[in-house]
Amino acid sequence: MIDGHVEFTFDLGTGTASLRSPWTVSLGEWHRLWISRTGKLAVMRVDNQPEVQVLSPEAFTQLSLPLSMYIGGVPDFDTVPAQIKVRTSFKGCIQKVTINEKPLQIVRGALSGANVANCPHPCVAKPCGDDVQCVPIFDKYKCVCDRRCNSSDGDQVSFDGTSFVHYTGHEVQQRITDGHLDINMRFRTTALTGLILWTGRSDRSADFLALGLQDGRIEVAYDLGSGETVLRYNTTGLPINDGHWHRMKFTRDERLSALTIDNGTKMITISTGRLKQLNTNTGLYLGGTEDVEKSTGKRYRKGFVGCISDFILNTDYQVKLSWSTGKERVCIS
Repeated sequence: MIDGHVEFTFDLGTGTASLRSPWTVSLGEWHRLWISRTGKLAVMRVDNQPEVQVLSPEAFTQLSLPLSMYIGGVPDFDTVPAQIKVRTSFKGCIQKVTINEKPLQIVRGALSGANVANCPHPCVAKPCGDDVQCVPIFDKYKCVCDRRCNSSDGDQVSFDGTSFVHYTGHEVQQRITDGHLDINMRFRTTALTGLILWTGRSDRSADFLALGLQDGRIEVAYDLGSGETVLRYNTTGLPINDGHWHRMKFTRDERLSALTIDNGTKMITISTGRLKQLNTNTGLYLGGTEDVEKSTGKRYRKGFVGCISDFILNTDYQVKLSWSTGKERVCIS
């Protein structure tokens, strides 16, 4: 940070090249910084500011870094090249660092450090419980469930359109990408639209499955890599956002899928193309995602508002729900 701007400087051995954010960043707020370097070309973007680029001088393209990486400062600024204008350590909060798509464990992965403390955040109070990981997302958070999140009791939880649960364990991932998928849950809502469940790919390629409310009716959209298939449940003539409990069952056997609400008529469709496998790698999101519009290609604008209970995958795996939000959000039957 220099005079309120973000600066990035690098040297491949033939002289420094620098990037500077076009605008200053506001203080006391979270910001997202993205930097990429390929050979001599470096690109930087801060939040929604214009992207800036620079080319390193001369012909060298490799960056040789034999020393350790430091975050927040260095023990001795005399070791920092004179071309770097900053001579004070960073004062503020750093929430997430990802290098080449691999998240960095800022504290637990460090060799050493000094004067590092937790920033004020809801995760400090362990809102997800002791056994589930609380992952900060700016001022909010998500509860990430691994293999330990399996429950035998019929718990229930509510969502407010911004809250969601993210399951990343092998048991869940294996079931949603299996040739046979069975989703069985009870829900109630008064909302017209909202994303209930989503799984996709981190590289934003074709394969995905989105289940949600559209105009007060359940809709399932999925793509196995050969084109999008949409299955809407509209046989009753009445929307199901009446505030009462309903049971929804969605099954997919390779290209054939079926959707049933309560004891109503089963709606059936067959996906296009020849591909039969759902190849997603993001785990399973329930209630929404970090960015619903981006995840669903603007099919949904917000997450689910309502209650979900008795969530079962493939008839044999009851997914734990009760830890995902605070007690004030537990549904009342």
